[in-house]
Amino acid sequence: MIKYFVKDFQTPHCLKSIGDILGASASDCCLAKTEDVGMKEQIAKIFLESLIYSKRMLTSAISVILFIIGIAFIISPLFMISQSYTWTSGLVIITVAILSIYIRKKGASMKTSNRVYYLSALLLQGVAFVLEILPVGAVMVFATSPTERSIKVYSYFNILHVGYANFSPLLTGILTILSILLGVGALFKFKKAAELKKAIFICSIISLLFSITPLFLFGTIGMTAASYAVFGAIFLSICLQAVANRQA
Repeated sequence: MIKYFVKDFQTPHCLKSIGDILGASASDCCLAKTEDVGMKEQIAKIFLESLIYSKRMLTSAISVILFIIGIAFIISPLFMISQSYTWTSGLVIITVAILSIYIRKKGASMKTSNRVYYLSALLLQGVAFVLEILPVGAVMVFATSPTERSIKVYSYFNILHVGYANFSPLLTGILTILSILLGVGALFKFKKAAELKKAIFICSIISLLFSITPLFLFGTIGMTAASYAVFGAIFLSICLQAVANRQA
């Protein structure tokens, strides 16, 4: 009964009667009814967009948190007495964060995300640079006697390495600085920096090779957890640059 009553209540005759009572025409009553429906649809649309935006922001926040945790694991050798390999967990975590960002951005405009990739690559180069400055990464092995060796750790920028013909730490540090400086320039002229980005990519690859050279020259004794972390940070930076360059 209520259904039929409401249906009859919305007939033109009823609307005209209501209009006479309210001092408005039947068309005004219909227009008010239409505006009411439109308002409800607008509210529903705003609510849906709010949910979508909240989900997107939550996903982005999780990715950023994962990225920060990964970097924290990578630089953890600075704060640990033992030369453990827990920093490798940071590589896995950062890889997961990068994949989540890539999957979320796939199919959408990549202009903003390309800049994010490059900024992340620069941050990783910055992490490598900090590790290179601190006296925890570059190893020097001194033969104190035919049967004994003394191992000391220095900064990558210590000239002592050059005196002993060990050029790889200093070259790694110089190329890292060069990559950071060129990377900052590429961010400001991102759309017109194709050649500059190629130069950064090449510098990063050469820096990566120099960072792992002590492992082949001296074996595992020539590397510390911090120097492995430098290698990992530069490697991840190269991966991010490759993704951004490919999508540009």
